[in-house]
Amino acid sequence: MPDRTSISPEFQALILCGPGLSLNTFTSTPDEFPKALVPIANRPMVWYPLDWCYRMNVSRISLITPPSSCKAIEDALSRNPDLTSLPHPRPDVIAPESLSQNTGTADILRLPEVQAAVSGHFLILPCDLLCALPGESLLEAWMVQAAGIIGSSALPGGLGVWFPTNGEHAVKGEETNFLITAQSSQPTVTPASNSLRPNISQVVYSSTTDTLHDITDSKHCFPIRHGLLRKHGRIRMLTKTRDAHIYLFPHWILDFLNRNPTFDSIGEDIVGWWAKATWQDGLVPKLGLDRILNPSLSPKNNNNENGINSPETGATANTNIEEDDIDLASISTPP
Repeated sequence: MPDRTSISPEFQALILCGPGLSLNTFTSTPDEFPKALVPIANRPMVWYPLDWCYRMNVSRISLITPPSSCKAIEDALSRNPDLTSLPHPRPDVIAPESLSQNTGTADILRLPEVQAAVSGHFLILPCDLLCALPGESLLEAWMVQAAGIIGSSALPGGLGVWFPTNGEHAVKGEETNFLITAQSSQPTVTPASNSLRPNISQVVYSSTTDTLHDITDSKHCFPIRHGLLRKHGRIRMLTKTRDAHIYLFPHWILDFLNRNPTFDSIGEDIVGWWAKATWQDGLVPKLGLDRILNPSLSPKNNNNENGINSPETGATANTNIEEDDIDLASISTPP
């Protein structure tokens, strides 16, 4: 197994620290007392993702916050005993002037201050992360599954975390995501008993269940493209999962984001379109992925100067292929 300490220093972490306006019971003055500083078990909320990063040997950490919350967070990093007791180096605080509570997560990554701070592969984490999953397990899985063989000329992929919302601790009315997954390539070496690799699937479609309901309400079904079924003969549809907002991204994803200025959300836009591009004909050049994956291509072959406007505009190479109307309920796994 590759030594995780050989790859962790290449990663840096971006922790998104919003003002927490939805937590007005706890943060009535978010500028002075932002969400990241709300105590959880007598520790500031942001202590948990920071500790999670340090434990997996990721020490290049940036906290991204609106300017109005910057002073409160910097003061806490200097004075709060739980935060000052964390290992060095101390996290940087990035407070872009144009960052507000309404800025989309993809737009945050597009800000010049954020892009200037990212020099390699990176993690995206929420400030309210309380995760029992060891971060080093994710890094090990990324190294073997998403990044491929060390030293390979192929560009590395990404890794995200979703968790089930049904079961003993289910919360009624909890927000969920709609995922379609396919079996990922099987490792040639048998993974260790505590490895995450057997639980990794390839995401081929990602959206919210609200988007799913809008589609099924208007079309009375969920249409499946032929291209998806040609690429993956066996798929799973999951409607009771939730995005943990934990992402391991390669550095080239910033180029992908910049080539598609209409992307607003990490989960629906960056992950969603990237997933669809793995099987939908014509989408790779339209998203500019061909130029990213093969920089030697001529600029005249790049057809994505204006970006993508909606999930329905993806071009297909064979215009005679139409979508099949397949009833989602008839092929979903029973709850």
